[in-house]
Amino acid sequence: MNVKLEDKLSRRNFLKKTGAFLIVMIWGGSIWRAVDQGVFQAGRGSAFEPWEKQDNGAFPDQLKLIQAAVLASNPHNTQPWLFKVTDDYIDIYADESRHLGAFDPFKREMFIGLGCAIENMMQAAAENGFSARLQYTPLSMEPLCIARVHLEQAYVTPAPLFSYIFHRHTNRGVYDGDRPIPAQLYQEMEHLTLEEKNVDLRWFSSTEDKKKISDLIVQSTEAIIADEEMSIASNRWFKDSWQDVQQSRDGITLDAQGESFFIRAIGKMLPPLSRERNDQFWLNATRDRHTATAAAYGLLSVRNAAVPQQPVRAGRVWQRIHLFGTKEGLGMHPLNQLNEMSDREQALKKTSFFHAERSKLTPPGWDGIFLFRLGYPLKTPLPSPRRAVEDVMM
Repeated sequence: MNVKLEDKLSRRNFLKKTGAFLIVMIWGGSIWRAVDQGVFQAGRGSAFEPWEKQDNGAFPDQLKLIQAAVLASNPHNTQPWLFKVTDDYIDIYADESRHLGAFDPFKREMFIGLGCAIENMMQAAAENGFSARLQYTPLSMEPLCIARVHLEQAYVTPAPLFSYIFHRHTNRGVYDGDRPIPAQLYQEMEHLTLEEKNVDLRWFSSTEDKKKISDLIVQSTEAIIADEEMSIASNRWFKDSWQDVQQSRDGITLDAQGESFFIRAIGKMLPPLSRERNDQFWLNATRDRHTATAAAYGLLSVRNAAVPQQPVRAGRVWQRIHLFGTKEGLGMHPLNQLNEMSDREQALKKTSFFHAERSKLTPPGWDGIFLFRLGYPLKTPLPSPRRAVEDVMM
């Protein structure tokens, strides 16, 4: 039976309209998904408000020290701290609910993160009219109380690195491979460590040294993702959902990975990756971006990593160096996979390949506990989410 011309045209128009409608629906759904996942809101929202410096008296003076503390560098953005504030002192506690487990069996990284928070507090004290005196492990009956900062009213004294607290971010992006770091900057960063007699800083900037350390970092990353318990402990802190980022205000986010807007947008709009895919993404970034573009590596060591106070002191040094690097336009990025695998070997009492290799990088009688890369970044990093001051108070 012949189909009338007007019927054909009617069907064709129907199909065109249906196709157009589907395109609109798909496009509209994509826009909705992009908005829902914060594609256009990187670094914004309540989870990022702590990075906005408050000069309008929003906090009492003591709490301004906590505002600075919560912006400190810390492992996996776990923010493993709690604070008890009085008129005369502030106690700093380890929050063991935020421990990385198998990824940090001796709590080395947790203590380093606490040291970073303490350094920010000490920087903020002078700026807010306090004379601060630091006392380590002040309460014998409370082992989780790491330190106490005693406070006395004093004149406001500008702290040279204080303002950079609000601009310091870990930079996981590409660094400029053709721009070496001036020798003077290495010397100035070494000077920042002098008051910590039990913390040693070594630089590795030759082509041979960088290749050796880069290879060890990649090998240890491969070993971590092959260890299911470590992989699970690490991935627990990766935040796929924009809603999770805004609610939990912690963890590792796609925005902070140093990727392009396009890659970040696609990553947010697609369904969450499996743990195995996340691990592979991390390995690829470690091999192809992090180690491939490092201008140099730095290694912090202590006399005895088993004494919590010493990693805390190393954390203070790391925070100070990172603030100085921010001032000088340097990107800095912890790459502690070698230390993490060394600790894992010791915890499991396994063959100590990574522990032995790490020992070759340190002076005799020192424990290397914190490895980082540095260089001149090609892009400005985005901030990580941070918990509000009221959420970290005891």
